[in-house]
Amino acid sequence: MSIRRLLTRPGSLPAASLSTTASHILRTNIRFSSTAPATIVEGTFWRSLIPKPFRRENRTPSTKKSREWNPATFFIAIFLLIGSMSIQMITLRHSFDRYMRQSEARITTLREVVEKIQRGEPVDVEKSLGTGDAKKEESWEEMLKAIERDEAARKAQKQEKARQAESIAKAAAIAEMEEATSTTEAAPRKARTGSLGNFF
Repeated sequence: MSIRRLLTRPGSLPAASLSTTASHILRTNIRFSSTAPATIVEGTFWRSLIPKPFRRENRTPSTKKSREWNPATFFIAIFLLIGSMSIQMITLRHSFDRYMRQSEARITTLREVVEKIQRGEPVDVEKSLGTGDAKKEESWEEMLKAIERDEAARKAQKQEKARQAESIAKAAAIAEMEEATSTTEAAPRKARTGSLGNFF
């Protein structure tokens, strides 16, 4: 029998005690039977779906404190930068070493083929250099392109050095010419005598 029916029946219980109990029960939405499943109409069902840390009753009022700057932050940032740069240097060194080993292996292969050709031995150049194998051909093309780039860079450096040498030689020649003209101009001039008459 529900509480509302008890309240409406005359003489069953004192009305004052039931009215306060009923209003209290209706406000809190407590289920009266523990065997009945929770329904979606009840608010407790929806509250139970919210994780406990996010519920209103579990929240603590957050007071923002102004935290001072931690002096260790600078060192942490610097050490992170230094560590990342050292890792990059290590990977660069390993990649360069691998490239040098591959280049040396290819150069020795070329040298052997050229020596066999010079001695007059029959050599299958295509087989020894890997013609027909897509990976080997691609690696040879990369190596040839790298050699071309290196040669272009070396030529540019030589040209730059030649230009610098020419400009230094021109500057030295101009300085010698100026020095020669200044000595010829300075010789005929008369040295002035120091007197106080010219001072006033």
